[in-house]
Amino acid sequence: MDESLLLLSLALFTVLAGACSIISNKAKLPPLIGYLAAGIVIANFLSVSEPGLEAIEILSDFGLVLLMFCIGLEINLKKIRKKGRFAIVVAGVQLPLTVVLGFVSGSLMGLDATQSIVLGAVLSGCSTAAVMSVMMAQKKYTKEHMEVIILIIIIQDIGQVVMLSALTPILAGSSMEISGLIVLITSIAAFMVISIVGGLKVIPIFINWVADNVSKEILLLVCLGIALFMAWAATIAGLSMAIGAFLAGLLISVARNSKDIESSVEPMKNLFMSMFFISVGMEVHLATLADNLGTMIIFYLMFAGFLVMTVFLGFWLNGEKGRLGFVSAISMTAMGEFAFIISKEALEHNVVDDAFYTSIIGAALLSMVLMPILSKYSERIWDGGKTVCPKALMNMFCKLNGYRDGLYVNFRTATKRTQKHFRRSMTHAYINILAIIVIILAFYMVVPMASPVLNDMFGGGVHLWDFILVMLNFVVLIPPTKYLVDNVKFLDMLVIENARRQASRESDPVARGSRYPELLEMNTYVVVALIDLAIIAVVPNPLSLGEHIFVALAAALIVVFILYRIKNPKKADKGEETEAVPEEDDSDESQGIRCVEDFSRRIL
Repeated sequence: MDESLLLLSLALFTVLAGACSIISNKAKLPPLIGYLAAGIVIANFLSVSEPGLEAIEILSDFGLVLLMFCIGLEINLKKIRKKGRFAIVVAGVQLPLTVVLGFVSGSLMGLDATQSIVLGAVLSGCSTAAVMSVMMAQKKYTKEHMEVIILIIIIQDIGQVVMLSALTPILAGSSMEISGLIVLITSIAAFMVISIVGGLKVIPIFINWVADNVSKEILLLVCLGIALFMAWAATIAGLSMAIGAFLAGLLISVARNSKDIESSVEPMKNLFMSMFFISVGMEVHLATLADNLGTMIIFYLMFAGFLVMTVFLGFWLNGEKGRLGFVSAISMTAMGEFAFIISKEALEHNVVDDAFYTSIIGAALLSMVLMPILSKYSERIWDGGKTVCPKALMNMFCKLNGYRDGLYVNFRTATKRTQKHFRRSMTHAYINILAIIVIILAFYMVVPMASPVLNDMFGGGVHLWDFILVMLNFVVLIPPTKYLVDNVKFLDMLVIENARRQASRESDPVARGSRYPELLEMNTYVVVALIDLAIIAVVPNPLSLGEHIFVALAAALIVVFILYRIKNPKKADKGEETEAVPEEDDSDESQGIRCVEDFSRRIL
């Protein structure tokens, strides 16, 4: 390797990145844009030697490790556990909804299932550095508001790490046999369990011991060694090195001196992180970007639109005013660092092409340029939107707000036990929705591949196996949908019984006479069947219209059989003695409490 060419290339990279970052800073944009711009300039206008290309590849990997290590260090698990309920709700709504919307949009654009999942994962996160730099520069947000936004983005980072881990076998599966894919998934699961369970018991204690007995320089060296070792171990397990570095930072963040370690690593991270984003920019070719300008704009509009809708919904469900939710959502419309990491992983596995990758990079750049402008005028945009909103639509929103506010009033006036049941039921309903989404995506991706394999093994024709798998999809969807309907029914019962108790104090006979929960309980399996049939009808599958009707008839028979089994249970032995039933309070309030508690025991 020619050392002079290597030094010249590195000098060129750093000087150009510094110059572009200065221009970016003058334009009040994050330095990240300067790094990407430097990479684009190098790839399109300069000739780089082979040693320079090798050096930038090695340094970019080290920059990725340090970036993910610092993201892990920034996560305060105790703070999330104590103060993060609001942020967890927002991120819990935003992340899966954005992934699903991205998946559906990608499918409509003609992308295959794997590419659509990659698109959803890429669009689901924000840039911590870009968002915080703009919020601090504009100085119009309170400290509490900024902390909430930081927590939301941190939880997004955790979610995207999980998605990157889940995507690894999917990306590798495009070029692997089934046996190799099973081994890969097993090794990934083993690595995650050993790293998290074993690491939490060993690494923080070890880091605390090192901090108490040696100097800060040696402590930094030890921490970097752990990060690099876990990054290497992740690649051996079949994961991205980014996952291992993130886990190392997450485990060390529990130690006492995590903040000191983070401040020591920060200068190194800033230097080598620039190399990573330079390498990302070097993958962008202006000719390809110009050819895919329309796709780039579509990706940006999808990202901004989905993010604003889902974050706004998360704030609304938390009981916040629409204005605050909209302003907060607009302030987060800068595509995150994981967009580059995930899309680069997909490019290296040949899952996406240069056009897709370039369009994502262009959309990310566009989002970082437009986000400060949108954030500055977000309140005016909200006020202008309210003035032009149709009156009928505004009335509908007002009714929804009234229903939500009434629900929160009932919740705050309920007993602590009822509030506990309410939160638990909401959590279970959310988990059931996620389970339904995972099942839908799994069958959508598996059916086209599984039917030919099953036909080769057992015969009968591919179309017959398509029909059998769709019916199996219906059956598998029954349990989570049943639990979801039960939880929704339970939430309604909580609201009604709490209103009934309040009305009994005010002598309101209307509230005491409601029989809505009983009606829902009688029709549970019918509702489950209708929901599952609607899912099968909406999600694309190989069946014709006539075959969908046959699926509906088979589903009706399944529901009739279940209802028959429920209404005709096995009778008890005639000689069985009847236990004495103690007397109970017959008041409306006591009956309502017993009804809710009995129902909660059955479904929770």
